[in-house]
Amino acid sequence: MKVIRIHHVQITVTAEQVDAARGFYLDGLGFTEIPKPEALVKRGGFWFEIGDQQVHVGVEAGVDRAATKAHL
Repeated sequence: MKVIRIHHVQITVTAEQVDAARGFYLDGLGFTEIPKPEALVKRGGFWFEIGDQQVHVGVEAGVDRAATKAHL
């Protein structure tokens, strides 16, 4: 089996970081926000796309961001 495409990547931020993350990706980098399904809106975060790829930014508490090596 060969992977030829990734549908989306999900990253997380704390609730306090959502506005800064939105500003960075949408205003700073110029990506386009796309609507989340209505059932997921209450979870917070936002989604955006780059070309035909999506990045989902979710809200997650309790993660030590200073210690993680997570990246895209």
